[in-house]
Amino acid sequence: MKYKTFRSFAIGLAVCLTAATLSPAQAALQVDITQSSDSAIPIAISPFGSANGRLPVDVAQVASDDLSSTGRFRIFPRQNMLSQPSSPEAVNYDNWRTQHIDNLVVGSASSNGQGGYQLTFNLLDVPQGQSTASYQINAGPNELRDAGHTVANLIYQRFIGEKGYFLSRIAYITVTGNSADNRKFRLVVSDYDGSHPSTVYSSQDPVMSPAWSPNGRKLAYVAFNVYKGVSSVRVQDLASGNVRTISSGSGVNGAPAWSPDGSKIAFTKSKDGDSDIFVYNLNSGQVRQLTHSNAIDTEPTWSPNGGTIAFTSDRGGRPQIYQMNSQGGQVQRLTYDGQSNQRADFSPNGDSIVMVQKSGNGFRIAVMDLSNNNVRIVSNGPLDDSPAFAPNGQVILYAKQGGNNALATVSVDGDVKSTLSQAGEVREPAWGPLGY
Repeated sequence: MKYKTFRSFAIGLAVCLTAATLSPAQAALQVDITQSSDSAIPIAISPFGSANGRLPVDVAQVASDDLSSTGRFRIFPRQNMLSQPSSPEAVNYDNWRTQHIDNLVVGSASSNGQGGYQLTFNLLDVPQGQSTASYQINAGPNELRDAGHTVANLIYQRFIGEKGYFLSRIAYITVTGNSADNRKFRLVVSDYDGSHPSTVYSSQDPVMSPAWSPNGRKLAYVAFNVYKGVSSVRVQDLASGNVRTISSGSGVNGAPAWSPDGSKIAFTKSKDGDSDIFVYNLNSGQVRQLTHSNAIDTEPTWSPNGGTIAFTSDRGGRPQIYQMNSQGGQVQRLTYDGQSNQRADFSPNGDSIVMVQKSGNGFRIAVMDLSNNNVRIVSNGPLDDSPAFAPNGQVILYAKQGGNNALATVSVDGDVKSTLSQAGEVREPAWGPLGY
């Protein structure tokens, strides 16, 4: 439906809310690196030691998996290590030099006196034979996995110069079942890599367009009641499960997007036959219409400073990305390349947007530099959709449609690619905030 035409997609929003029911957790997504960077950083992470024996969570393995998943680090296999030191004093640098290791991480855990752990680890420069950085992390008794993610975040920032995203979460939609009788739509939240998935809403009717609140505590999404012909934009608190409906009825109610301060939600609503952009104030409950064109205006996204909103419109004949100020004025067209462009998302620093571009090679993910309007295609197509920047702006999450539907990631330069897949369809991804 989504790829027939822009207009058929927008009208399709109107056709399809049942009471929220909590469903069992879904199977974790399987992560496969399909293309790594030619300049991947070689690094070895030795298993962390502990005075009390083996840790209940392999912190070093968690960190290794995190860094490996980016495609920007080449992890030295643990089974090839000549030794597994847990402190700088225990390192035989000559052994590591013979294995051509430039960067080595060693660490250990001890009791923090509060029932948890204190982790200490060092980043070692093997050719120079010295420590270049030392870190300490406090973790509760059930927080060792998060500690592993924190280790990876610190290493990532040290080498890449940007914050790591390994404590962030993603949301996505899964679809299972082959007929109307057993078809099930689930809104799932998981760790950034698809692990620890949990279903927060499920229905036999379609669920679409999850969007994270800036603090990561709530999700906005679109739910449908096909029998009644009603669509609804809802906000769900992830901790309590409480749901607030901000727009509902026949016609289009869709494409929610949070303002950077979390006080407003922009969304699409059909009125008098046309779809326009509206803003709902979560504090006052007031709704304000921003666009008043005869075209389809949809898919709003806020700039990081909240001053502007980009959106998709066919007011020029084909779907393209436009921008207006957050009050609805000063509308200008942003995109001209390709046959059409839609589903924009601002980078966290506001310097670029990612979008879906239609060209002779189908629908592919494109990144546009807003300073010079240069556009770079970063995915292969032919049916790529729903791009979302990682909270550090270095990676893009999107959906690969057609054949085996799956999620995928690609670095902003297009050099690193991976897929996240499971049985059934996976679609409509959204990336939450950093998580720390």
